[in-house]
Amino acid sequence: MFSKKTQLKKISTILSLMFLVISANSYPQQVMAQSSKGREGLPGRRVGGGTRGECSFGDKKLIALIPESNLLLTTSPKPNLFIYLPPTATPKTLEFVLQDEQENIMYEKSFTTNKYPGIVSMSLLDQSSLPQLAVGKKYRWFFSMICNPDKRENDISVDGWISRVKLEPNIAQQLESATSTEQVNIYANLGIWQDALVKLATLRHQNPRDPQLTAKWLQVLQALKLEVIAQEGIVDANLNEISSAVR
Repeated sequence: MFSKKTQLKKISTILSLMFLVISANSYPQQVMAQSSKGREGLPGRRVGGGTRGECSFGDKKLIALIPESNLLLTTSPKPNLFIYLPPTATPKTLEFVLQDEQENIMYEKSFTTNKYPGIVSMSLLDQSSLPQLAVGKKYRWFFSMICNPDKRENDISVDGWISRVKLEPNIAQQLESATSTEQVNIYANLGIWQDALVKLATLRHQNPRDPQLTAKWLQVLQALKLEVIAQEGIVDANLNEISSAVR
């Protein structure tokens, strides 16, 4: 027989467990959602796989300048992406594909690289027939370096998602009155990395010798955990278009 003291202890333990279960089930959903914010990710790859026989990079890799979640936020209806291209012994063909949420191909484009390394901008702005990205929708993109056209399984690829967001009126007002560098900070603090990168890359292109902008670029890439390419140059003439198509 259990003593009265032991029975009371068991009852107390059971009641405590019941309280924990009830509390967990009644915990506000918005609080639970906030606690998991930032941990969710989407399938993708922001760093290309290892070196292939026809694509020898040494210790470099193909890298997309996107967050670890693989989801890039933007306010632009026709954004651009930043990709780091490693050096190659010979020029290579590159392929970019954009899909909607139903996996329909909206746009595809092929380029050649001049074999020199650098961070390039993949812009959709010059495609007048390409529909604007809808607010709140997610679009998947793929960027591949074709190492051997006869063995596409050997491609070095990165892929991820991009989604257009709408700014709250008070944020839009803040941006209007902010300086260019303050705008970079606002976008970065909101996690709208595409706009932060575009704004900062534009400033660096206009002022290539500004040490403060160089430091800010390093800070932004460190926040994205991409400091490995922070010292690489941003180039705007590294791609030559072969063909493009809007579906």
